[in-house]
Amino acid sequence: MSSIKINGKRFRVSLPEAEIKRRVKEVAGEISKDLEGKNPLFLGVLNGSFIFAADLMREMTIPCEISFVKLASYQGTTSTGKVTEVIGINEDLTGRTVVIVEDIVESGATMQRMIEQLGTRNPESVRICTLFFKPDKLKEDLNLDYVAFRIPDDFILGYGLDYDQAGRGLRDVYTIIEDKHMKNIVIFGAPGSGKGTQSDKMIEKYGLNHISTGDVLRAEIKNGTELGKTAKGYIDNGQLIPDDLMVSILASVYDSFGREHKGVIFDGFPRTIPQAEALKQMLDERGDKVAAMIELDVPEEELMKRLILRGQQSGRADDNEETIKKRLVVYHSQTQPLIEWYKKEGIHYHINGLGELDRIFADICEVMDKI
Repeated sequence: MSSIKINGKRFRVSLPEAEIKRRVKEVAGEISKDLEGKNPLFLGVLNGSFIFAADLMREMTIPCEISFVKLASYQGTTSTGKVTEVIGINEDLTGRTVVIVEDIVESGATMQRMIEQLGTRNPESVRICTLFFKPDKLKEDLNLDYVAFRIPDDFILGYGLDYDQAGRGLRDVYTIIEDKHMKNIVIFGAPGSGKGTQSDKMIEKYGLNHISTGDVLRAEIKNGTELGKTAKGYIDNGQLIPDDLMVSILASVYDSFGREHKGVIFDGFPRTIPQAEALKQMLDERGDKVAAMIELDVPEEELMKRLILRGQQSGRADDNEETIKKRLVVYHSQTQPLIEWYKKEGIHYHINGLGELDRIFADICEVMDKI
């Protein structure tokens, strides 16, 4: 799973299980070398460290013991900063080498409190081993002896770490996907509605990327990609391209923009409700969504005038009255169910496409600025 949703928030894989296990083995090797002959006592801090502590023990190459203690400082996705009493230390620590095994060290307040309590039991030494460390959050003067991963200040879960008790059993570690106000737009507009002009203006002002299904298909086929070859096979046989293949092609292009892009205008897709559902799922898997479906509405009489004039000026054979009427019938029959679908999604925005270009764009900007 590249991304998941837990308790209403999206998370993406940031550390796969294989990388975690590789690093745990390396840390166990360091501890085994440093503490040979010491028979160290590992104190795993519950609940988060239980998987890490178990895997660490399995990789140790020297005799050692393990016990667990309980404390808490988390609620939701942020630390409460309140450190409770450390409970569960039943062993005699006098003269022992103790290794605290923690899932994550942030401010260090929890760890400092634990070291203070352990110090009253006269151990020979106390060392700290943590799976994760957020150096930017550290407030206490701590010496972390063994650190598997130094990470930025992002909320993570999996491999023992939780979000309100959920997600501990995930094998990979996931990082929360923050809402970066990515503005993915589906734009609808009949031929002659000015959709291309307004899309260009949106791209220029908001720094959006543009995905046109026609352009994407032609590029994939021209570049000879595997997806393009498959699509060409359907086209050459006079068959429609299956929705799942089209979505895979769009996903490939979408992913090529990276994770920091400002959004995408989807032009020419979706054309059916199943396609809209597939697009929603594809974006949801990446922690993203369609922010708005903008319907550029122009009266049919005006569309006829514009397209006939365009045909006269360009000489395009398909811009005649009969053909234009057929194209508009197809457009409206396709889009009306989709408009109703997006209305139910709560992201449909109607724009009056008749009038001055600047006024129309101002109306679009009003939508863009509030989503």
